[in-house]
Amino acid sequence: MLPQWFVAMGPVAWPLLACSVLVLVLAVERLVLFSQLSLCSRAQEKQLLTLCQSARFAQAQLPTRSWAKGVALLLAHRQLAQPQREEVLGCWLMEERQRQTRHLRLLQLLGVLAPMLGLLGTVLGMLDMFADIATTDKPVTPALLADGLWQALYTTAWGMLIAVPALGVGQGFSLWSNLYLDRLQALLNRCQLALAGLSLDLSSKPVAVEAPAPVVPGKVATA
Repeated sequence: MLPQWFVAMGPVAWPLLACSVLVLVLAVERLVLFSQLSLCSRAQEKQLLTLCQSARFAQAQLPTRSWAKGVALLLAHRQLAQPQREEVLGCWLMEERQRQTRHLRLLQLLGVLAPMLGLLGTVLGMLDMFADIATTDKPVTPALLADGLWQALYTTAWGMLIAVPALGVGQGFSLWSNLYLDRLQALLNRCQLALAGLSLDLSSKPVAVEAPAPVVPGKVATA
């Protein structure tokens, strides 16, 4: 036996129920995936860059994390030229982005579709309400209108309750993925520099830049 509030929503009740179940399943599935993402700590990054600069790759104990897969892929192709390594890493980053952003567009689509279904249910409910009013001989009272309106607006409220978490989860995970991949790409770039014997750390070897000699007006330099 279906509850009265579910029956009151009319023909759009089942589509809205399907949307809510899909949003819940996709949100939990994405949450499980993103909870497994983590970047290396500062200490791990420093140790990794030191090993890359010293070419002691056998000593690199990489954890089973997603960022470690990219670093392991870089070290496995370290004998290739830099453009080829960048091509390999670019393909891996693209696959990683697709893996992380899978189903996010579907969540956003459900977030847009649910309130439209709710609004459709409201319009259909109001049409039924006015059709019933037109066939009744009783006087139209505010209580009669309110009874029909709250049932008609119920679908809109349910559609909004589905849309808000769907859009929030979709946009939130998309932002999370972008931040994660940006930091991962920066880590791989630093490892690329370390393999070439370069570093972004200028604290150990500061570079002194000499200022140009002042030019005296009216004085021509001689060879």
